[in-house]
Amino acid sequence: MNSNNQIEDPRLYQREGTQSEHVGPHMNMESEEDLAPNSAIERDFPFREVNRLAESEVYNKHHYRPTNYQHKWWARRLGSVFRTLCISSLSDPETTAEDVWKRYAESNDFEDRVVLDPFMGGGTTGQEATRVGAKFIGADLNPVAWYISRMGLAPQTSILEMHFRQVMNSSNDEIRPYYKTKCPDCGDEVGVQFYLWVENVEYSNIQNERQVGREYDTLVVDHKRNGGATVVCPECHSLSEVKDPETTDCSKCGHHFDATQEDVRVPIDEPNLVFNGGERPAYEPYGVKYDCENCGDGFSKFGDFDIERYEAASERFRELSDELPLPEQSIPEGGEKTRDLHNRNYTKWTHLFNDRQLLALGTLLKNIKNVDDELARHYLTLTFSATLEFNNMFCSYKGADPRGPGAVRHIFSHHAYVHPGEPLENNPLGTKPRQSGTFRYLYEYRLKRALKFQNEPVERILNGDGTVKEKKSIKGEKIGGAPAESIDELLNEDKTHYLYCGDSGSLPVDDIEVDAVISDPPYYDSVQYAELADFFYVWMKQSLEPDFPDIFAPDTVVSEDEAVGNRTREKSLDDYQGLLQGVFETAYDALKEDGPMVFTFHHKEPDAWGAVLEAIDGAGFRVVNTYPVRGENRLSVHINGQRAIQLDSAIVCRKDHKRSTGEWDDVVQAIEDESWERLQNFHESDDEDLSLLDASVVVRGACMTQFSKYEEVINNGEQVNEREAMNCVEDLTHELNNREF
Repeated sequence: MNSNNQIEDPRLYQREGTQSEHVGPHMNMESEEDLAPNSAIERDFPFREVNRLAESEVYNKHHYRPTNYQHKWWARRLGSVFRTLCISSLSDPETTAEDVWKRYAESNDFEDRVVLDPFMGGGTTGQEATRVGAKFIGADLNPVAWYISRMGLAPQTSILEMHFRQVMNSSNDEIRPYYKTKCPDCGDEVGVQFYLWVENVEYSNIQNERQVGREYDTLVVDHKRNGGATVVCPECHSLSEVKDPETTDCSKCGHHFDATQEDVRVPIDEPNLVFNGGERPAYEPYGVKYDCENCGDGFSKFGDFDIERYEAASERFRELSDELPLPEQSIPEGGEKTRDLHNRNYTKWTHLFNDRQLLALGTLLKNIKNVDDELARHYLTLTFSATLEFNNMFCSYKGADPRGPGAVRHIFSHHAYVHPGEPLENNPLGTKPRQSGTFRYLYEYRLKRALKFQNEPVERILNGDGTVKEKKSIKGEKIGGAPAESIDELLNEDKTHYLYCGDSGSLPVDDIEVDAVISDPPYYDSVQYAELADFFYVWMKQSLEPDFPDIFAPDTVVSEDEAVGNRTREKSLDDYQGLLQGVFETAYDALKEDGPMVFTFHHKEPDAWGAVLEAIDGAGFRVVNTYPVRGENRLSVHINGQRAIQLDSAIVCRKDHKRSTGEWDDVVQAIEDESWERLQNFHESDDEDLSLLDASVVVRGACMTQFSKYEEVINNGEQVNEREAMNCVEDLTHELNNREF
């Protein structure tokens, strides 16, 4: 065998047509007693039914689970899936999958049960577990994840609205004067919804002379639903509405052009105003979205009055910068995602904001810090942090995309820091109640809806065609609400949850026994959580360090203990496997003898699956079943047109018992049989064929189950390890995916 775990023996890649005739002293199958399930989820799971509902939820996550969308967290899994995982994991083994699904839309009360999630992330497991009446223990190394989870389960306060109004009133006077423009129709001074900027670049013109110009993605600014558009003239830079963007004349200068052309460079003599420049990309404002009470809203050219307002804001920022709670931290070097920032010389987190944004955001946070009620202050800090996502110079406008005009494309529309060609500078206070990405909108339509859902959870019942038949209020269920300060307090008093911020491997679990471990660990190198979360953390620290000095003391959340793979930080697959196994070992110590450990996973690389199986086995667990469940929106920017995966495998484990030795040929046959049955079931319940990568989720899940039945698996006298096994079923995935149903 070679060093990278690829099997050199070609016979291992081809399953013989007949089963092995080798029968050794360890080849006896396990007893029925050994295989007997200890919980409903080990026996069966209603994955077809939950996937139908998840397919609907994945397009409307903020409606189905408002509590999950108070704040950004990456790759958050679906509430419908995890509710079903909780019910099934906590139900006795006689409960059928049909019974579990009946309970989905009913009130549940597992009041004597305890659920642990050692990778709680944004808090999905905690919300679903406490809803069904279980007590919840959650842990995460990342302070941002801990805080999001904390506030998703927090008690409520009746004076939150009063403090929100106070913060808005004080911020209005200090911020709104700098978000003003002149209405091009009536000349009144009116509010600004947002400004549009464009990158300035140097290039060689047709005469091979160096030229400075604006580089537009397209000259279409905003698509109208009637086929018209707002466009920017490449000659005079005016913005105007046209009926046909493909062939139009500028209403100001008469220039004829096609606004739909892409990657357009427009020469300029002198930029009107520049953000950044020098070593960092330079941007110039070119458009204003205004809101006039008399004339309505519209777009106009960024003019002299707008220049004066920005310069006044910049001057005011310089006067107040030492008094405002602004992050001064440098962006850590050596990161896989933050490397993209350093490559363009963004070295401090404040570099991602212009002066007016820093003035507005710093003022808003200063006023939030002045709130004297701790719980209200914490809720408003959460909403402020959510506002950051839509108020920085890495945002852009969706208006140029006819499929989704009007909204702000936030900084993390991808799981990365994507360099914007045309940034959008949002007004963080907004001019309208439902203006995208504003502090007011996120408070009214995210936080308040989440608080309502926390006390009055609702589930959707679907028709046969997948449309919503009914919204059903689940009486008797409630999310969180009674935090404990210790595990002992949680277990012995009327509390709902305990959350731990730190390495899950150091979670104090010596004297506890949980009924189930349900989690969503990092998918190897798929998301660099810490590098992305630092964007929020450095601002949170300004408000939260006095209340949580131990948790918010560091300058960064990046840690060598984070269980992810990261090439630029030299964190290998072996490192990931070791860190994951350490957490699984803690879960093993906390879990009662017959309890299940259930978690979701997917990855395109077979070695990553092998590493996860090694961590399971190394921690003392075995895989007893896997189920393909919906994880991603097939139209998401992470999925649509990408080499990406829609399905997760829900991996069900239990504590290991004595196992026998198996033959590889027999294991492969069992993998094929289980995979084919799963793929047929999925094909019957889904309206689209699975991609090869999604089929691989099914096959690799089956490989986990069948391989894990044995203490060791032998092929031609040599032991097959977990990573080798995962690599060897690749041909089987192709074969099954091409087989006619």
